[in-house]
Amino acid sequence: MDTTRRKILIAGATAPALASIAGAARARAAGFYRDKLVVVNVAGSAAGGHTRYARLIQPYLQKHLGAREVRITNMPGGGGLKAANHIWRVKPDGLNIFFGNVSTLLLASLAGSAGATFDPTRFVYLGRATSEPRVLCVGGRSAVKSIQDVQKLKRPFVYPSQGTDEDFYTMAVLADALGFTVKAVTGYEGNADTSLAVIKGDGDGHITGWSESQAAIRSGDKHPILMVNSLKSPEYPSIPVVTEIAPAAKRDTVRAMAAILELHRSYAGAPGMDPQAVAAFRAGVTAALKDPELLAESKKGDRPVAPMEGARQQKVVAEIMKVSASLSPILKGAVKAIQ
Repeated sequence: MDTTRRKILIAGATAPALASIAGAARARAAGFYRDKLVVVNVAGSAAGGHTRYARLIQPYLQKHLGAREVRITNMPGGGGLKAANHIWRVKPDGLNIFFGNVSTLLLASLAGSAGATFDPTRFVYLGRATSEPRVLCVGGRSAVKSIQDVQKLKRPFVYPSQGTDEDFYTMAVLADALGFTVKAVTGYEGNADTSLAVIKGDGDGHITGWSESQAAIRSGDKHPILMVNSLKSPEYPSIPVVTEIAPAAKRDTVRAMAAILELHRSYAGAPGMDPQAVAAFRAGVTAALKDPELLAESKKGDRPVAPMEGARQQKVVAEIMKVSASLSPILKGAVKAIQ
């Protein structure tokens, strides 16, 4: 039997089983959340990338949960820590959910941040919506054109910061690994605010998600000089990747950082969350992110999804926290520098 025909037969045989599994998942989800109000607490501003993704997914999540309403509530502050601290304290009934960058939760803990009143390994991870490369961008009119230019600066690299979020910590790790100094200018509100500062020249550059910078890059307002990712992007091979250019002695550190960043935009619940709610919400997220209508909408809006199932994510978080001890001194030093 030729390979092509074998693949067709296998696909045909497994399709009903996959459909049955998906149907069972939807049934479990709808059973627990039917006619309930679920509040998704977004760790960011109304104009930010987290909110745009949360609103993209919201109607499909509501559909597959069978909920009366999935309500989006913005809770900006502390680079995502305000929302995380809120979920840490709520009743673990599965009706209040965190949506934001899981990377921040892990990094704040490793940094010993006073603003993080939680243990990130005790949150219940319910599924990743997307992961995309973080990219270091400079202003389109900046004299800095490459990461080598940053390394040659005879002054600190100035970057606008919205708080001790994942981008703040990433900049600290890059500076340590690549041998340049940095100066954080705090007080900015969200990615749109820091992006405008870079474009205007009030700062040298900032780190952001690739999709969030696409429009500014295409218009020439910003220029990407480095990706913080495990592998080089086949779509953008000219942009260097920190895991490939870091000195050998720093390679493990930047790889650990990249692994944390790849957890990205995710749903999480309070410690001790009702097990039935956990199973139902994970099933609802999985079904929503596979919904053909959502996939079509995400493609049209240039907002790709990259799901990771919640149970797997729970294990990944535990494993990463065990091997990321080398990051702690760097992150703690970054926090101390702005106090």
